[in-house]
Amino acid sequence: MAEQGSQPPRSGRQPTAGPRGGSRDTGRRYWDEPVDADEEYPPWAGPGVAPRWADQGARQRRGQARPGTASYAAPAVGGDAGDQAAAWEGDDGDEFPDHEHVAPGSRSRKAAARSRRRSRIVWIWGGAAVAVALIVTGVLVMLGGGQPAPEPGAGFVTTFQRGEFKTVPGACKAVTSATLNQYLPGKRRMVAPHSLNGNAQSLCNWTLDAPPVYRVLSVTAQAYAPSGLATGNGSATSAAIDAYQGALAMMRHPLRATHLPVATVTPLHSVGTEAFVALQIVRTRGLATDLETVVARDHNVVVTVVMQGPHSRSWRYHPAQQSELQSGAIAAAGNVVASLH
Repeated sequence: MAEQGSQPPRSGRQPTAGPRGGSRDTGRRYWDEPVDADEEYPPWAGPGVAPRWADQGARQRRGQARPGTASYAAPAVGGDAGDQAAAWEGDDGDEFPDHEHVAPGSRSRKAAARSRRRSRIVWIWGGAAVAVALIVTGVLVMLGGGQPAPEPGAGFVTTFQRGEFKTVPGACKAVTSATLNQYLPGKRRMVAPHSLNGNAQSLCNWTLDAPPVYRVLSVTAQAYAPSGLATGNGSATSAAIDAYQGALAMMRHPLRATHLPVATVTPLHSVGTEAFVALQIVRTRGLATDLETVVARDHNVVVTVVMQGPHSRSWRYHPAQQSELQSGAIAAAGNVVASLH
């Protein structure tokens, strides 16, 4: 920016020095009156440029509106025009409040403007980060904390694949009479709970209460569908694998609310694609019960079988053999898996 002359002092005295310190005897106030076109300008003015303050009218109005206030300070004669303008305006063009007082031409004014800009940037980005964090948290809560689904076109599966099952056979009919007669001999009571998943799920329970024998057999078959919450490619089989691994984890680390002990888990290779058998001994009010659980997966179907009997002798029932309970649970799971094909 070209250097310019000084602003008028607020008194009525005539200036005694020109823009570059040269004397003027014209007797007029060169900052208010037109300049004669023939008058010789100083070398810094350039052709066709009159020595005039930028935004001179606004400056004079502000000077008239607040003379003598703490924020008013006349620029030094012969000072740099850019520094003098900075005394009235910030680097970003915003006027400072009247109650701020910074010495004219001081670099602290520019530093204050930069500091305010940096503060605004920090607040903007900080607010954006908080908003993103809230959105991400809300999305994870709605999805149940599951992993995000792969993007379309990245191998994500949305339909049933070859070998997968959309429905499962009825559990009550899948377990054969031979299995029931061997492991629950006598007069049994059968209950088929209602499925909440239509034909994709089936449940059935048998109870034998014939002292001194007491047995309970529970069977559940569940066909899983493709899901964006499943790991891997989201296929139905991937969803079943997640369910199988979840059941295994529950046996090894039962939830405190279930009051179940840690199970003794053994891999099982004779049923389905993968399977395990788990033993838990539940003690309640002086009574103990053995729970033999078999979980087997075949493609996208998970079969869960639980067979239970008294762990110790009581006044009414004889204890059940753990090997017998395990064999009965394995046989029932094998019946259901075989009925899939």
